[in-house]
Amino acid sequence: MSTLHALTVPKWGMSMEEGEITEWRVSIGDKLAVGDELVDIETSKIVNAAECQVAGTLVRIIGEVGQTLKVGMLMGVVATGDASEAQIDDFVVGFVPDASGSSLAQSSEAGAPATPASQAQPVARAIPVATATPVSAGALSQGPDDAGVNASAVARRIARAHNINLNNVPATGRNGRVSKRDVEQAGVIRAAVPAIASRGAAPVSGPQRSTEDDSHIASTPVARRLARSLNINLNDVTATGKRGRVSKEDVEKAAVAETGVAYYREQKLSGMRKTIAARLTESKQTIPHYRVSVDVEIDSLLQQRAYMNGTLGHKISVNDFVIKACAGALEQVPEVNVQYAEDCIRQFDQVDISMAVAVKGGLITPVIRNVAAKGLPQIAAASSDLAHRAQAGTLGVDEFQGGTFSISNLGMFGVDQFDAIINLPQAAILAVAAGVKKPVVRGDSIVPATVMRVSLSADHRAIDGAIAAQFLKSLKGFLENPASMLL
Repeated sequence: MSTLHALTVPKWGMSMEEGEITEWRVSIGDKLAVGDELVDIETSKIVNAAECQVAGTLVRIIGEVGQTLKVGMLMGVVATGDASEAQIDDFVVGFVPDASGSSLAQSSEAGAPATPASQAQPVARAIPVATATPVSAGALSQGPDDAGVNASAVARRIARAHNINLNNVPATGRNGRVSKRDVEQAGVIRAAVPAIASRGAAPVSGPQRSTEDDSHIASTPVARRLARSLNINLNDVTATGKRGRVSKEDVEKAAVAETGVAYYREQKLSGMRKTIAARLTESKQTIPHYRVSVDVEIDSLLQQRAYMNGTLGHKISVNDFVIKACAGALEQVPEVNVQYAEDCIRQFDQVDISMAVAVKGGLITPVIRNVAAKGLPQIAAASSDLAHRAQAGTLGVDEFQGGTFSISNLGMFGVDQFDAIINLPQAAILAVAAGVKKPVVRGDSIVPATVMRVSLSADHRAIDGAIAAQFLKSLKGFLENPASMLL
């Protein structure tokens, strides 16, 4: 007797609704043990590996790489014992998604439906949008048996289809594995894509495209690659490059002539980018933002930082001083350390500060907990660790949720001033600009000083303007008198 088990998209954190499958770590037919890492899933913030919760054999992969699935949807099927293809098909058809995100949502004996037929729902499957263009294996097919090479399931399938020996493919994937991209780059495998069409416009009629082989046409490597990606035949391109070769610009002109629009690329939105777009749109549409700014002279702060880093051997950034100063100001003006919740205002006793960190493809806000109780060296260590792990994609879900106040610092880019959008469900965020040498008036004299502008974006439903002004006054006092933060 065989039992079939459903592998479903797990739920990591209360806000997770979906995940994109980025790489399968196992292949159909692999024997699995409890705790084995099955598949990498990208959520709105991080990439996690889903683990197997039952021992058995992987008999079906439903979720394909690049596919986005809702929490609880079917990714694959594991069998304990033998099961026929028909039995697996029946199990898949009878599967009903579990929104709770249990990694093993359902199981049943082979031949028995997972749920009553009346409750069965269709299972989402990947729809191929491009077909791989076969390439000559050549020298890439030579070499010893590659069964022992550490490679992803997708990479192995592509290599097998194109007669590529994995021993000949440099590995750049996670944990030293050969990835799908590694195989494609090694074999110069590309996807055939449809020609560009004008956005929202009817196709522009033009001359019949050539179907003759264009491999003999003299062109630059970049031009040939671009022509393939745009489905442009080089026989249809007028060459204006050096020595009569087709250039990249020539291919782009040909694309414009065929479609009526300039060349552009479309990049699929990642889960992180979708979440950022949705949350910031919600924030701007639902929160009555207002902004208050103040200039802060930070020469004393820079001197204190130089002493602590040079003489005492610490590694403290200006942003660490800002984080500490915000904690002090939030303790003095606790009315800013709040959240608006429709019928009440939540007042927090502990200061947990979210700091904006730029990562590939978006932004993440890891949280430094109980900042008011930490000294500057502790804050520096925590912020550095969180920033590095945010960029590496190894943060835990609890490490970027639950902050009470946010800081966004663009000073390292030389920005003079900017306004930040409030990070829901918080009620305020501080935008920090660069420190710039400026003339300032002291008494009857004009003297140079390093001035940094900070701007507070606040939710007017929870924080009145006078409260915001008091907060900035307190913040300015801490930053201009950094010794007060060492007490």
